[in-house]
Amino acid sequence: MTTEAIEESGMVFGPYPSGQCFYIEKSACYQQVQNGVKMAEFWLLKEQKDDPNPTVWIVEAKSSCPRDYTAYMQEVRTKLVNAFLLGVAVCVGRHPCAMTELPQAFRDLNLAAAKFQLVLVIREAPDKALVMLQTALRNLIAPITKTWPPM
Repeated sequence: MTTEAIEESGMVFGPYPSGQCFYIEKSACYQQVQNGVKMAEFWLLKEQKDDPNPTVWIVEAKSSCPRDYTAYMQEVRTKLVNAFLLGVAVCVGRHPCAMTELPQAFRDLNLAAAKFQLVLVIREAPDKALVMLQTALRNLIAPITKTWPPM
């Protein structure tokens, strides 16, 4: 969908090679369902030479850490899970409007073999908070990890 850099939360991501990034937050299908649906920024296809199965990074960007970690982490979880679900729905053709903007690499993605990595990027966070946030996110997404186990 985009080969241009993505600016979110005071950070610049990319640019990425053509066909490797799906800017889901700016997609037509998200525009149709966005009312009441929070969304992460983008999907990034990461292919490794030594692994035939690509990893899809689902990226959420935040500028800082608030004092209320519970609400913050719940919002992050919601955005990442919604992006996972919407992205998979787009890949399997449940949102035909997005098929014209979905890169071919994602249309060809073998969802059964693909790995998914939910990624939170925080521009400004104290080092001690990062460990706590990582643990909290890992615990919050445990049900997703259990229902979508790695191959």
